[in-house]
Amino acid sequence: AHDNSTRGIMARIPYPEQLAAGVAKLPVPLNAFRMLSHAPPLTDTVIDLGLAVLTESTLSVRLRELVIMAVAVGTECEYGAVQHRPIALNSGNTEEQLAAVAERRSDGPEFDEPESAALAAAFELMAGHTLSEGALAALRAHFTDRQVVEIVTTVGYYVMLAGLLNGLGVDVDPSGERFLGLTGDRE
Repeated sequence: AHDNSTRGIMARIPYPEQLAAGVAKLPVPLNAFRMLSHAPPLTDTVIDLGLAVLTESTLSVRLRELVIMAVAVGTECEYGAVQHRPIALNSGNTEEQLAAVAERRSDGPEFDEPESAALAAAFELMAGHTLSEGALAALRAHFTDRQVVEIVTTVGYYVMLAGLLNGLGVDVDPSGERFLGLTGDRE
């Protein structure tokens, strides 16, 4: 067992002894994917989708991380908030923006129009699992159709992970900074 896998375990079910092969693609064997390793075929696919969301999206890293932080707030996922906060700040988001997101605000002087549209859509998707005509029109006014799909998919991916993390009490890994290079951020 790794050093960090035996300290302070609070998960609701034990982590599996064997990690799924896909975990090796990550710079750190995060607890999220250690837990998901109970179902190896899912683990590898979830990691591949996550890597695509993080590295193949045409969204700016800054906007993507703002959306991910909104999902962490909207799903009350401490793991996601701790993991992505350093990435969000490193990509150019401000403490003021993250504080506004923590208050579930999508408008205000902290955000430009595209950011407001993306955040409003993220919060709307989490609340009702759909987008109103107004939210979709606001997204389409600022983003390409591909980027609209990328925003919606990013929200969905992180909501799915939040269900795993919250539902199974996966222990928080404060190692988001280890992902800065992988996620397109500038160090």
